Amino acid sequence: SLEELAVTFISETIEGIKPTVLKPAVPLNTRQEMFQKQRKLEQYITRSKELIAELSQAQSKEEKDNIMCAVREWSRYVKFEPEERCGQG
Repeated sequence: SLEELAVTFISETIEGIKPTVLKPAVPLNTRQEMFQKQRKLEQYITRSKELIAELSQAQSKEEKDNIMCAVREWSRYVKFEPEERCGQG
């Protein structure tokens, strides 16, 4: 009958409509991680500039070696270099 056809049509239409779920562009914890990485990178850049300035003023080979060791240690802190201690290897 026409009524059954209408009910079927309406039921199928309602079932076919899926609710739209809004997702945040980036999950909060990922945003927080990105912010922390950005801060760490900014700290790395600032400290690296300081160490390079010290290196350019260094007079002796020992002083330069100590500064380069500090650069490697700082890089390791921000995980840009593989693990390897200064003076070992």
